Amino acid sequence: MSNQREAIANLVVFLPMFMGTLLEGKRINTKLRLNYSEKRTLMYIYNHGGRTMTEYSKRVGLARGSFTTVADSLEDKGLVGRVPGADDRRKCMLVLTEAGKEAAREIDSRFKKHIAARLNCLTEEELEDLKNALVTIETTREKLRDRGN
Repeated sequence: MSNQREAIANLVVFLPMFMGTLLEGKRINTKLRLNYSEKRTLMYIYNHGGRTMTEYSKRVGLARGSFTTVADSLEDKGLVGRVPGADDRRKCMLVLTEAGKEAAREIDSRFKKHIAARLNCLTEEELEDLKNALVTIETTREKLRDRGN
């Protein structure tokens, strides 16, 4: 393994710690009392609408059975609806209801305010460096996913 690849491998282990530090002290509660998987699913649908349940379960990182339970719960709470797929009616797509959109906007707003507050201690230069690093990470993630690596 090249020195550069090894250095990247060593740094990757810090990403979960970075996220933990960034999110430290924040529990985003809503009046709906959503659990972590429900919030994560709701936000993924909010940001990436128009996908099938199978696609959502993969992206959210839940097994299909567990994801179905989460989807059922969100539907029972009136936050999502199921729509037959346009290409294949056997495939079900999840869409946010108006209540789901409102809940997602509330979670998104609270999340962004918390992150902004956590970053207040950084200089403008440090913020720019962090933004550039995160853009690079996201671009690389997409390339790796698209290439199947």
